[in-house]
Amino acid sequence: MSHKSLLVLLLITIAIATESPALQQLRHKLESNEYNSQLVDMLELSVAGGQIDRVFELLQKMIDDLTGQINSANLEHASRMAAFQLSIEQLEANLAQLQNEVQTTNRKIGEITQSISTLTSTSVSIKKQLETINQREEQIRNNRAKEIQSVETKQTASQKTLETLEEIHNRLVKAVLSNQGSFLEETEKQEIINQVKQELGLTHPLALLLDLSAKFDELTAKKAIELIEQIIASIKESQQFREQNQTAAEQNFNSLINEVSILREKLGQDNQKTSSTLKNKQNDLKIAQRRNKQLSLNQENTQQLIETTRVQKDLYDSNFRSNASKREGQLNSLKTAFQILRDNEQALKK
Repeated sequence: MSHKSLLVLLLITIAIATESPALQQLRHKLESNEYNSQLVDMLELSVAGGQIDRVFELLQKMIDDLTGQINSANLEHASRMAAFQLSIEQLEANLAQLQNEVQTTNRKIGEITQSISTLTSTSVSIKKQLETINQREEQIRNNRAKEIQSVETKQTASQKTLETLEEIHNRLVKAVLSNQGSFLEETEKQEIINQVKQELGLTHPLALLLDLSAKFDELTAKKAIELIEQIIASIKESQQFREQNQTAAEQNFNSLINEVSILREKLGQDNQKTSSTLKNKQNDLKIAQRRNKQLSLNQENTQQLIETTRVQKDLYDSNFRSNASKREGQLNSLKTAFQILRDNEQALKK
């Protein structure tokens, strides 16, 4: 009951309350609390003043006002509870969406991580292949350089031998043509033998022919000339064969180097593409990780907000029910008082 209503009832009171069966019944029926005690005290004073009709009027107004307050509070409670529930449901929907996004992002992180692992392995493999192909090229060039050096050495040696044999051949032909009686002096013969041994070796047929002949006569010289011509022809043939082989070897070398260059270029392109893709994947991973971190934070905040909203809802509902219980109790007290006074109306008017 408001103080204004109490004041109005007190103003219409013209005498101190006296005990009556109706008021005794009120004290017996109404629960003992501050509100009911004030209500009974007020009614005692008001009834004692002889304003019973005015008391009924004011009690009815208080009942109507309190009923209106209860209905209004019920409506507000329903609206607030619906708002709380809608907010919680929306937050739960947001939370579910965040959880799905976290799972999707986690899968994406896993896929990107796997791609990075594969690309890293591919990059390592390509770099190893590039290293191998570079080593292969170096080996090819080294082998070619050694081959050229070997051929040049052989060609130089064969050319020196050829020149020596041609000189000996010319000397022998000249000696045969001059038809000298002694043919060649012993010193000149020994010089030729030494040259042959030096160029062709101690066991070469020509060296043996000249060294083992009892005398260096025209017949021996002709045999030597014939053998020397065969050797010279063989040397020239070998030189020509080596030159032909070098042409083929050079072509083969150029072909191998070209293949190496083509393969290295392709591997270089693959390496560049792999490195670029790997860099992009690493950037994608950083972005996905940052997003996952933010999503996790949003998920945590949303969960906390749901819990806070539920606590607020429960607290509001608890306060409402407590206040509603008080208002219902007050309304029941007013109705009980109204009914008791109405039941004893005739007695109270006497």
